[in-house]
Amino acid sequence: MKIEVIRREDNVLEFYIEGEDHTFANLLKEYLEENGHVTFAGYTIEHPILMARKPRFKVVTDGKITPEKALEEAAQKIFDGAREALEAWKKTLEG
Repeated sequence: MKIEVIRREDNVLEFYIEGEDHTFANLLKEYLEENGHVTFAGYTIEHPILMARKPRFKVVTDGKITPEKALEEAAQKIFDGAREALEAWKKTLEG
């Protein structure tokens, strides 16, 4: 995964996430929207013929936290959820 920042201004961050698609982008958007300081979180994937398929995100916060902090918190939730799922799976396999 590679992140390419397109625009950074005060409480607005726009960026591409290379190497991901709707699966990860929807998950990230969902966790960003749970943050009470995020006023907008959305992405688009431009037509594949016109450009490489990579989500283009826009995150806007209320200014009490930075978009980067919101992304850090969302990423941590994704990581924690994945770890919890892995532990549950291992426990199931152990019987």
